[in-house]
Amino acid sequence: MTVKSAFFNRTKFVVGNGTTTRFWEDTWLGETPLALQYPSLYNIVQQREAYVATVLQSNPLNIQFRRTLAGNR
Repeated sequence: MTVKSAFFNRTKFVVGNGTTTRFWEDTWLGETPLALQYPSLYNIVQQREAYVATVLQSNPLNIQFRRTLAGNR
């Protein structure tokens, strides 16, 4: 087990109300930022520094991309 894996297995991240946690760039869902987990989406998102609270405030999610998503790309 690597030090990184050991750290993430023993810690948890508290998002709270999401007003200070960045949706794409902070580690809050999994072991790495969503920007690293989904680089193709991160490359076309309009607001890279959006906060969790802003994105999750509506259904569907408040995420805008520079182009329409289609297919498996």
